[in-house]
Amino acid sequence: MKEAVYDHHFRVEIRDVPVPEPKAGQVLIRTVVSGLNPKDWKVPKWNKDQGPSNHGDDISGYIEAVGEGVVDFHPGDRVAAFHEMLTPHGSFAEYSIAWARTTFHLPSNVSFEGGQ
Repeated sequence: MKEAVYDHHFRVEIRDVPVPEPKAGQVLIRTVVSGLNPKDWKVPKWNKDQGPSNHGDDISGYIEAVGEGVVDFHPGDRVAAFHEMLTPHGSFAEYSIAWARTTFHLPSNVSFEGGQ
């Protein structure tokens, strides 16, 4: 899959990486929309030693797979979620990981961008 990473100079690199696998309590989301907010540029500026990373944390898309113990989500569900900050597999990629506890179902009358 493709993943966008960037450093504190905002140099973007597109990488080919394996599709991640959800761990217990996590979901794998096929990313449709990735949101952007001020922390997405502030965190790399503050953590200059971190190196290039995928800082996307706001996701909407479809459940692709679920980890052990996840019962409220199933492949094909329309969802939005918050990816855990400063961890791998953020939303600037074709597939993202989120904890089931930070994921919610999107009603059919709500777009992936959040409008109706």
